[in-house]
Amino acid sequence: MKTSIPSTMKAVVLTKNGAQPEVAIIPVPQPGKGEVLVKMAFSPINPSDLAFLKGGYGIQKPYPVVPGFEGSGTVVKAGNGVLPKLWLGKNVACAASPKLNGCWAEYMVTTAASCVPFSKKISMEQGSMLFVNPMTALAFFDLYRKTPNPSGKTRGIINTAAASALGQMIIRLGKQQNIPVISVVWREKQISLLKNTGAEFVLNSSDPDFDTELKKLAHRLNATVIFDAVGGEMSQKLLSAAPKSSSLFIYGRLSGDTCEILSGELIFTGNHIQGFWLTNWLHEQGMLKTLLNIRKIQSMINTELKTNIHLQFQPEDISEAIETYTGNMSKGKVLLRF
Repeated sequence: MKTSIPSTMKAVVLTKNGAQPEVAIIPVPQPGKGEVLVKMAFSPINPSDLAFLKGGYGIQKPYPVVPGFEGSGTVVKAGNGVLPKLWLGKNVACAASPKLNGCWAEYMVTTAASCVPFSKKISMEQGSMLFVNPMTALAFFDLYRKTPNPSGKTRGIINTAAASALGQMIIRLGKQQNIPVISVVWREKQISLLKNTGAEFVLNSSDPDFDTELKKLAHRLNATVIFDAVGGEMSQKLLSAAPKSSSLFIYGRLSGDTCEILSGELIFTGNHIQGFWLTNWLHEQGMLKTLLNIRKIQSMINTELKTNIHLQFQPEDISEAIETYTGNMSKGKVLLRF
């Protein structure tokens, strides 16, 4: 494939923990063995990106660094290897390498194994969000199936931060699989938002009777599998409301507060607490299972795993883009357009 590749590019750059990202002109990277150069089209802002900007994510990279964990684009140059040559010229969903610069740039080098060509039925916008949220949603239902169910009864799911793109995917997948999902939000207007998208059970954690209502509903639906993106005091509230022998998976810390759990919740109830990080789960799946999951995601990316898009921004407007996303997460994703 012959294409004109410039020597420099525009990129969003982070110079240190907690710094304000800024736009800079930096050299276009060159792919090595097993790598590809992707001309980026779109990249979303995810909560994991916000955590990375603050220096609070599980992956650390030397500064200055280009953030952005996922995106879409076209492979315009291939390093040595069969897979890089195979992807050359194709539109791909791509994940950033844990050792290299990320997706918030006009060009990105990543491993060919971190790229997946997608169907022409999928737009570049939706393709840019193919990895993080859809894969996490599939992971949650995989954990649901693998979590012991001593009672043998039909059981439900509790999920917090449920007005997010991921939360709405969980609702749709629950309906598809006839699994009741209790969606926990923290604003009254988010209740009507989720009800309008088909959610049946929605609770507002800001309501004074939230604890009581959550416990009643959790026991009625036997909701013993819990996914918590909030942390802090919310984790204890969830365990206190859940039936015995429940499993709590903490996958975020939106509250920013310390998570304190009463010892009795673990000693006398048979409850379990476990952290969830998508990176670790993907490593456990192996390449074949991951490829099968990618195929499944592509088949549902315009239905159960579709992501609503709120606004798009140029990289020069990165500060406004982050502010818009942070203050309006339930309205849909904010994309950077290159």
